[in-house]
Amino acid sequence: MPPLLLLAGVLCTGAYAAPADTLGLAGEVNAQIVHRHMREEAHAFAAAFNGSTMMPEDIPAGCKAQMREAVTGMYAAMTEHLKAGIEEPEYQRVLEQQLASVYSSDQLQAFLARAADTDTDRAALSAEVLSGPGLKDIEEAQMQKIVDGMDEKSSSSPSLAAALRAASAAKAACDRLQTDAG
Repeated sequence: MPPLLLLAGVLCTGAYAAPADTLGLAGEVNAQIVHRHMREEAHAFAAAFNGSTMMPEDIPAGCKAQMREAVTGMYAAMTEHLKAGIEEPEYQRVLEQQLASVYSSDQLQAFLARAADTDTDRAALSAEVLSGPGLKDIEEAQMQKIVDGMDEKSSSSPSLAAALRAASAAKAACDRLQTDAG
């Protein structure tokens, strides 16, 4: 490659890159506001759907232990899958780059100052941060990727796929037991 073309490529790449301080601030905004809120949501999911809370009441006594184990395993695997999707480095990198290109250093610092206020509604602040151009699209694409992986045929999370198959098998066994008894 001729040196002039190489230099032009480097200059073009640099023209679209956010300044280092803005990218650093974008990383802080992501960590302290957006990512933190997403982690809190994942924690709430784990607390709300802990297997025992999601058991149907009409399960035959002979199935309860097997179903409880399968459902608990399924929700544990779903929670881990959700956390892995939220923590995915490529997703974090793309989100931070977009934050740095959408917001100025001053705007990012203002978000951080508001996040430091204990009276700030973190969910609302996270939504405000994500209201910038392209940011919600990045988040929604990642959430869709996570949802698409919640399938027993998906290869993105083998442990989740196995847990979903185990829950389906336990339900099928219980259905057979109910049919045979009924």
